[in-house]
Amino acid sequence: MIRFRHLGPAAAVAAATALCAATAFGGAQPLAITSSIDGKTVLPQQSRWLAHPNVAPANVAEVDFSIDGKLRWVEHSAPYTYGGDDNHGHLGYLFTSWLTPGRHTFVARVKTNDGKTAADTLTARVLPAPSPPSALAGTWTRTLTKQDVAKSDPKYGKDNVPPTGTWHLVIDRVGIWELDSIGSGIVQAYSISGNVLHAYAPIEMVPHQANGNPGSIHRFGHRIDVGGGIDCDESGPFGTYRWSVSGGQLTLTAVREPCGQRRAVYEGTWTRVH
Repeated sequence: MIRFRHLGPAAAVAAATALCAATAFGGAQPLAITSSIDGKTVLPQQSRWLAHPNVAPANVAEVDFSIDGKLRWVEHSAPYTYGGDDNHGHLGYLFTSWLTPGRHTFVARVKTNDGKTAADTLTARVLPAPSPPSALAGTWTRTLTKQDVAKSDPKYGKDNVPPTGTWHLVIDRVGIWELDSIGSGIVQAYSISGNVLHAYAPIEMVPHQANGNPGSIHRFGHRIDVGGGIDCDESGPFGTYRWSVSGGQLTLTAVREPCGQRRAVYEGTWTRVH
């Protein structure tokens, strides 16, 4: 609502009439953008960060998501979601486990086709990510076989199947790093409740490459796709496993796992490396 202060009734009516006339004859509202994390002072470990420009998607060239001044994600089509949405409603997430505890600045910026920009800025605290149980933390290895790979779900693409060979899992405060047999991988968010491991969705930290391929970082001697890398889709989907450790071996058993590709990797017996 627009309020006209210090005006008499007649003047207020005249001002309102002029404003309506200006709008009717092309006086457009200024470009602006809001986001789903507006007003938060502390961000949870897991949330969705959606940006909402006040112009039609046909007028939007892109929406950029930056953290502490560094571009971390780019969306070219609605809904404008950090972590992507693959145009099928599988919305990604902003996980904060990879950020240092403390205050961070989050900016969503819209760029229109005619070159205009507007930004929405939030400064909020990020809490320390919980450490995994000591029995679970560390690096584990096992060999994926054709029988394992057969658990993959064809609905996520016949070519989107994990390769056979020697794999490693690194489980730390950031996430579960899936290191495949060909030198690449992704990192997944998770939580632990007793002997239950909740596997969530991929943690995204950098933009896609210009050619649309996932952006990546190098960790543990692998190229980790943290700019669009997925097991199944951007939303996960979430899965649940029972875990147990005995004699230097970790056993993961799927309880509920809609993502067959992740089940192909996780489910089985892993041997501790360190």
